[in-house]
Amino acid sequence: MDTIALEDPGVGHFNRREALERLLETYQPPQAETVTVEEYKRWKPTERMAFNDRRSARIADSIVIETPAIKELKLECRRASQFANRAVGRMGVILTGPATMGKTTAALQVMVETFHRHVQRHPNWKELGHIPVVYIEIPSGANGKRVMGAFFDFFAEPAPNRMTLEERTRIVTNILTKSNTSLVVFDEVQNLSGVSSHGRFEAAQSIKNLMNSVRSVPLYVGINLDKTSFTNKELGAQFSSRSRLVKLGKVEIGTSKGQSLWAGVIQGFERQFALLNHPEKTLLTAESARYLHKRTRGSLGALSRLLSIAALDLIARDDPDRERITIEHLEDIRLDLTTERELLGSDDNISVSRRGKGVRRAD
Repeated sequence: MDTIALEDPGVGHFNRREALERLLETYQPPQAETVTVEEYKRWKPTERMAFNDRRSARIADSIVIETPAIKELKLECRRASQFANRAVGRMGVILTGPATMGKTTAALQVMVETFHRHVQRHPNWKELGHIPVVYIEIPSGANGKRVMGAFFDFFAEPAPNRMTLEERTRIVTNILTKSNTSLVVFDEVQNLSGVSSHGRFEAAQSIKNLMNSVRSVPLYVGINLDKTSFTNKELGAQFSSRSRLVKLGKVEIGTSKGQSLWAGVIQGFERQFALLNHPEKTLLTAESARYLHKRTRGSLGALSRLLSIAALDLIARDDPDRERITIEHLEDIRLDLTTERELLGSDDNISVSRRGKGVRRAD
């Protein structure tokens, strides 16, 4: 075989140009439909089903609550874009945090904003052949050729195996330049730490060389990048000195500021769910807010999954009078393994049932 086979660009994640552009063009912030229990009961079964399908799809599609960290990320990317046309001294942004903190979801918000800003400046962007936003995932065991190969996959371009790293980099540079790309997102950057020092250096050097040659803002996304070789020592120092760091982390509720943020996030989910018999602030009692924090360890990603599953369960029951999230219901929902393990190792007054019932408060 002389070329690397490409996947169907219309299927799967948005690390393909066609899929990403379709997503960014059609993306709309979720808008909840407000309906009373009485109105719902008067509808025909087909109307109920259509309504439930719409709101279930909206909830399952990942509701995003704009936290201060996401606002900060958008601001830093806008600031970096103002320096993109400099010959030297251009800026990038590093988005990092532990696993399951919603980094890719936050990056998507930046991609949407950047895309629409680009389209406003260039209304005929399609005729001009622009590719406003590019998104790639750093493959595990990546070297320089594999990193550039991820760009070839995104553009649906064949990548001959015998093509050198320099040739691949030159082609990717030309595409990004001709396409007037505004933003390049490098996701899963922590994968650079899992390769040999030579491969890691080569991959990082190829990224640096590429971004030195184009006028696009780089957004580097990955797990705990501030603690890896990507930002430390030698070559990593070049990334850290040219990029602003934004960290996504857990919410601590030991301060009034943290309590306010946590309450605002919970209320934001309640508002977006718009369940038929769940008024906003239902989960903001002291008991409920503390329970949710202990249960999720302050992780917004875990909170989103927990509450979304509960909301979807209630919608599926089609019992409008009982469409309200309760602690009893939440206790029967399993969370991701990382969160469950943290709960098992915590000193909080919570225990994990071994009978498959999820997390339960200790008596």
